[in-house]
Amino acid sequence: MIARLHLWRRSLPARLLALTALFVMLAEVLIFAPSVGRFRLDYLERRLSDAHLALLAVEARPDGMLDMSLQMRLLSHAGAISMTAWQPGKPALALHPLSSRPMSVPHAWARYDLREEGFLELIGDALRGLITTEDRAIEVIGLSPVDDRVLVQVLLPETPMLMEMRAYGMRVLILSAFISLITAALVYISLLWLLVRPMRRLSASMHAFCEAPDDARRVIVPSRRGDEVALAEQALCTMQTRLRDALRQQARLAAVGRGVAKISHDLKGVLTTALLESDRLEASAADPEVKAVTQGIARALERAVTLTSSTLRFATEQPPVPHLVAVDLRPLLDEVAEGCGRELHWQIVGQTGGPVRADPEAILRILDNLARNATQAGASVLTVTLQDGRPSEWAQVVVADNGPGLPPKARENLFVPFSGSARPGGSGLGLPIARELAESQGGRLSLLRSGADGTAFVLEVPRLA
Repeated sequence: MIARLHLWRRSLPARLLALTALFVMLAEVLIFAPSVGRFRLDYLERRLSDAHLALLAVEARPDGMLDMSLQMRLLSHAGAISMTAWQPGKPALALHPLSSRPMSVPHAWARYDLREEGFLELIGDALRGLITTEDRAIEVIGLSPVDDRVLVQVLLPETPMLMEMRAYGMRVLILSAFISLITAALVYISLLWLLVRPMRRLSASMHAFCEAPDDARRVIVPSRRGDEVALAEQALCTMQTRLRDALRQQARLAAVGRGVAKISHDLKGVLTTALLESDRLEASAADPEVKAVTQGIARALERAVTLTSSTLRFATEQPPVPHLVAVDLRPLLDEVAEGCGRELHWQIVGQTGGPVRADPEAILRILDNLARNATQAGASVLTVTLQDGRPSEWAQVVVADNGPGLPPKARENLFVPFSGSARPGGSGLGLPIARELAESQGGRLSLLRSGADGTAFVLEVPRLA
C-alpha cells in the first residue's frame, strides 16, 4: 500500500492535482488580502456612521448636554471611547465623558485618515493588524457615510475589530481551501479523462507493439476525438504500421540475404574453379584466336568472382563498431595518396582547425573507396580540400576528381546497395559501405556536385571537443 502511494505521488495525475490546488490557493490568497482590507474599511466606516448618529442625539438637545448614562450607552453602541463631528457652519459635536478619563485606555496609539489612504495602504494596514499583538486604541478620521459634509473623528479600541477581522479571515481561508479542493478535484478528473488516460493508452500501445511488432492487433486504433490527442494517436498508428511493414520487409531481405550469401559462397567456388581452368586453357592454347577468347572468359570470370565476393562480404559483415580517438586528417590523406600509386595524382590543400574525433581505419576505408572510384571512373587528378564546416564543430574533407561525372541514374541511387554503380560490372556497394562507416562515427558522407568537370564528395567529421 505504501509503495503504491509512493508511486502515485510521483505520477503525473498526482502532480496535476497538487499544482491545481496550489494555483487555486494562490489565486484565493490574492483575493484574501483585498477582502480583508475591504472588511476593515467597512468596519471603520460603520463606526464613523454609528458615531455620527450618536452625535445627532447631542445636537437634538437644546443645551447640547447628555447625562452620563446616555453618553455611555451611545459610546457603547458605537463601540467608541470618544467621538467628535464637524460640519461647516455648525458648532462641533463631541462625546467625551468625564468617566472615560479613569478608564484603562490602551497605551499604544495609531491614527488613520480614511480620506488619504489608498487601496494598497488599506490592504497593508489590514494585514499588519492581523499579526499585531498589542492592545491599542486607534483614532479614525473620515467623512460620515450618512452625510459626506460631516467630518467624524472616533477613538476606539482596535481589539474588537481585529477579532472580527481574524474571524472573517478564517472563514475566507476555510472557504478558499474548500473551493481549492473542489476545483482541484474537478480539474484533476477533467485532465485525467482528457489527457492522462489517452497518454496511458498511447504508452500501453507502444509497450505492446515493442513486445510483438509483427502482430497487427498491437497497432493502435485511433479514436474519434477531434483534438491533438487524436492527431497523436493517428501519428502513432501510421508510425507503427510503417515500422511493421519495414520490419517485415527487413525480415524478408534478411532471409534473401542469407540465401544469397550461401549461393554466393558456392558460386564463388565454382567461378574460381572455372577461372583456373580458363587460365590453363589460355596457357595451353596455341591458336591466337583461342587465346583471345579465353582471355575474355577469364576477365568475365574475374568480374563475377569480385561481385560474388563483395556480395558475400556485404551480407555477412556486421555493423561497424568505431574506435573513436583524436585524429589528424592530414597524415591519413598522405597515407591514402601513397597507397594509390601513380595512377592518380593527389592535390591536398587547406587545413582544419584541429584534430577530429573519428576512427582512423574507417576514415582510411572511406578515402580509399573514394579514390578507387575516381580511378575507375577515369580521373587522373584528385583534389582533397580540408576546411572547417558550418557549424564550427565539424571538419570537412572535400574529395573532387576530374573525371567525366556520374550519370543521372547513378546519382539517384548512389548510396543504395547494388543500385548506385556507375560502371558496368560494379557491385554498387562501395559508397553505401562508406556512408555507413561515416555515420557510425557520427559523421556524414554526401555528394557535393557532379558534372562534366568531375565529381565531388564531402565527408563531415565531428571535431574533437
